[in-house]
Amino acid sequence: MMAAAAKTRYDAVAMSLHWLIAVLLIFMLFFGEDLIEEEDGFERFGPSLHVSIGSTILVLSLIRLAWRLFNPPPAYPAGMASWERMAAKAMHLFFYALLMGLPLTGWLATPKFLREEGAMAGLTIFGAFPLPGAPSFGLPMKDIHELGANLGIAMLALHVLAALKHHFIARDDILLRMLPFRRTS
Repeated sequence: MMAAAAKTRYDAVAMSLHWLIAVLLIFMLFFGEDLIEEEDGFERFGPSLHVSIGSTILVLSLIRLAWRLFNPPPAYPAGMASWERMAAKAMHLFFYALLMGLPLTGWLATPKFLREEGAMAGLTIFGAFPLPGAPSFGLPMKDIHELGANLGIAMLALHVLAALKHHFIARDDILLRMLPFRRTS
């Protein structure tokens, strides 16, 4: 019996979830605040769109985490330093925490947000159902949410720089294993 070939790429489900979450996260990190600011012209639908995209990121991230638990990623290249492996694993954990923490802290910030912005009442998720009420813990959830978004921008930059470093300097397949259009040999 022949041994199965080592997995060198993420599967289509993992890639699709990665890129869909990435697009939504990038949009929210750079434009999410604009969606809830009245002066930006989004006052009618922006806050609900913000909630809807955040909820989608949370659900897709939970699906991606479950998928990853049952479909392990490909092994790191043999030449990758042990500190790089540890850093990559830590970055993945931090990203999962961020992808779930940002929507949850945003939701937990809604009671205070709605008290301050009464006109924003009636938040819905894709217009289909109302956003469930969040408990109020008396913590500065809006500040925690904003700090998370700023950390997210820094993590995104670091993630992209690391992928480019691996592609152009180390010349390994770290970046290529997540690209859906890569030719297989």
